[in-house]
Amino acid sequence: MSFVRSHGTAIYYERHGQGPAVLFCHGAGSNAATWWQQIPRFAQHFTCLVYDHRGMGRSAAEPASFVPQCFVDDALAILDAEGIARAALVCQSLGGVTGLRLACGHPDRVWAFVPCDSPLGVAHAPLLESLQRFMDEADTTPVEERAFAPGYAAAQPEAAFLYAQINRFNPAVFAPAPGMAGWQARLRALLAPPHLLPLAALAQVHCPTLFVTGRHDRLVTPALAAALARCVPGSATAVIEGAGHSPYYEQAAAFNAAVLSFLQRAGLEPFCRN
Repeated sequence: MSFVRSHGTAIYYERHGQGPAVLFCHGAGSNAATWWQQIPRFAQHFTCLVYDHRGMGRSAAEPASFVPQCFVDDALAILDAEGIARAALVCQSLGGVTGLRLACGHPDRVWAFVPCDSPLGVAHAPLLESLQRFMDEADTTPVEERAFAPGYAAAQPEAAFLYAQINRFNPAVFAPAPGMAGWQARLRALLAPPHLLPLAALAQVHCPTLFVTGRHDRLVTPALAAALARCVPGSATAVIEGAGHSPYYEQAAAFNAAVLSFLQRAGLEPFCRN
C-alpha cells in the first residue's frame, strides 16, 4: 500500500504478484477494492497494480483536477514509482477514459488494452446518447440496479450489498465537501465535448486489444462495444453472459477466464516484457 504524488494529489495504489505488469483502472464511484475477485487470480501470473482514481477512495483531489490528462498522469506516476516500463491496462467503464489516452498517447508504456463496458470518452453519437440515458437515471435509481443484470441483486443479495458498500467508501461521491460540485455534475463535465476524443483516435491503438461487455449492459451494449472494436485494427470482443455493466463483479469467473486468456496470449509478444 503506497501513495504517489501527481498534480498535487496523493494517489493511493497497491502492488501484488509478479510477472508482466497489469494496471487495473476502476469505474466511476468505485475504488481499488472493487477488484477483490480479480487480484488473487491475476497475481498468480502478473504484477497487479490497483489504485483509487483521483477524487475517489483514498485519493482525495480538488474537483478542478478531475480531468482526463490528470488521470493519465496519475497512472504514469504509479508506473514510474514502481519502475515499470510497460503495463497492460484492464479498464472498467470510466477507467477506459484513462486507458485509451494512455494507449494512444503513450504506446510505448502499454502492451495490451482491455476496455470493459467503457464509453472511453470518445465522440460517438449512439454511445453518448446511451451514456446520457444511463446518467439521467442516477438520481432516481440505485447504482446497483443500473450496474447489474436483471435479477442479479435478488439472486446474489450479499454480493450486491458488498458492491454498494465498496462504492460508499468514496466520500467525494456520497459525502462531498461543502462547495464541492455534485458527483453527477463532475462526471458530466468530464465526458462533455471539450474532453472527448474523436472516434478516429481508436485507430491509434496498436497494442493487442480486447473489448469486454456484459450481455445486459444498458450503457455499453454488446452492439456498441462491437462498433468500437471495429475502429481498433485487429481487436477482439468478449461478451460476458449473465452480466450487466459490471461483469468483472457479477460474473467474475467468466470475466477472469476471458481476460486472463487474452493477456496470456498477448504476453507471448516480446514487446510486452518489462
